[in-house]
Amino acid sequence: MTRAWRWLLTALCCVCALPAAGATASLHIDPTHSHAEFGVHVLWFGKVVGRLDALHGRVRIDTNGQARVDVVVDTRSLRMPNTDYEAFASGPGFFDSARYPFIDFRSVPFPVKQLSAGGPVEGALTLRGITHTVRFDLLPQPCALFADTSGASTTDTPAAAGSAAPAVATTAPALAASASSAAGTAPAVATTQAATAPADRGTCRVLARGYIERSRFGMRGHRFIIGDRIELGLVLRVRRSSVTQATPDATN
Repeated sequence: MTRAWRWLLTALCCVCALPAAGATASLHIDPTHSHAEFGVHVLWFGKVVGRLDALHGRVRIDTNGQARVDVVVDTRSLRMPNTDYEAFASGPGFFDSARYPFIDFRSVPFPVKQLSAGGPVEGALTLRGITHTVRFDLLPQPCALFADTSGASTTDTPAAAGSAAPAVATTAPALAASASSAAGTAPAVATTQAATAPADRGTCRVLARGYIERSRFGMRGHRFIIGDRIELGLVLRVRRSSVTQATPDATN
């Protein structure tokens, strides 16, 4: 065997021994225990809230300790305590669920420790076919599953297990506060606790809140009655789905 062939075989063996590029751990969002919330200010009525019960997605964590969150929300699952509000929010002046049934959020990579400790997360939000960069704030939710998945040496302490506090109190304060300002909106907020399952060692909760200006997404109807700012909340329960899974294209 020539020296060139020996060199080539050695190089190939070294390449094969390397870990797969883009290897990730994947946590899927449990759709039965997850939902999205929103709130908007309506003249004379104060804060009006709604809830979107159908969503899916995943949290991907790579070997460098970076996480990505991908969430798709089905606007056709909209629920509000008032049928007139629900009809408007589903219609062409707001979400326009018939033409644009999905809201899509894809975060940029961020340190996985923020899933437990909290912190800002930016990403691309697509609503009504229009995409803008938005920011969510993750709320602290210590959980050993995040540490186990990223390879950190964190244990599931009693404090971490007890971190799954009622989502109403922490997810989107503006939404929770609306219950006291408008009695008719209370049911939409109160169901948050009922829909969020108790914590177990195989799951973690991700709580996020943020806001958008609806006019940037083509939602310009009733501008003098309905505020431009829409407050958003995500209540997500994630479970381990697969580990060390090669992902050549992180955007897929």
